[in-house]
Amino acid sequence: MPRFARLFEAAAETLNAFYQALAEGNIDELMALWIDEDFASFIDSSGAHWHGIDSIRAGVAQLAAKGKLPTSVEPLDVRVYDSLGTAVYAVAEAHQLREPKASPRMVYATYVLVHERGTWRIAHIHASPMPAATANEFAAKVRHGQGALH
Repeated sequence: MPRFARLFEAAAETLNAFYQALAEGNIDELMALWIDEDFASFIDSSGAHWHGIDSIRAGVAQLAAKGKLPTSVEPLDVRVYDSLGTAVYAVAEAHQLREPKASPRMVYATYVLVHERGTWRIAHIHASPMPAATANEFAAKVRHGQGALH
């Protein structure tokens, strides 16, 4: 059983490495976390939809050039669904943009990671902006220590 638990801790490490690469604006490090397949896909919270590694790299580079990559991503609520070769993370996140006084953007994100050749790789990300009313309610619950889903 400890080997099985360790397997999914490694999936979380991949997600944390993704957050770190975003914060650093390191596109090469970020792309190294993706599965090297044409079926990889990324739906950004702006609505952009990219298929394949080359398209994802170009899209992320374009966001970086426009200053639209977050300087930090804070996971506020995380739900994990896993099986032997797949881990799915459903996460409510606060994205702090590079603009110094901007309020964090609240985002729902789903990450699909697959276990490939002994390592966890990102196969799909779908991020959506959280509606303003939901974001305010979510933030109030988090501030009051109730957690996201109470």
